[in-house]
Amino acid sequence: MLTPRQARYAFLPLMLAAMAVLVGVALVVLQQGLAAGPDEFWMLAWVLAFVLALPGAMLLLPVVSSLLRVATRQETVPLAGVKIPNAGHWGR
Repeated sequence: MLTPRQARYAFLPLMLAAMAVLVGVALVVLQQGLAAGPDEFWMLAWVLAFVLALPGAMLLLPVVSSLLRVATRQETVPLAGVKIPNAGHWGR
């Protein structure tokens, strides 16, 4: 299990790996567009940016976040705003 701090550090490499897969697919498609000619290449690049990259990033962000949330160990200290019983009192 990961601590919350480790999960924060793991988020960036996981997102980079997921986006690298999307970029790899986009590069294959762009190579085909470049073979067709420069006009088709630029049109295909813009279409890919909005059809593949933007929705891909919007779908990958919650997926990676939920995977890290599942792998993260819960803290034993409650979140801020929750009262801790007998906190700040000296036992007498």
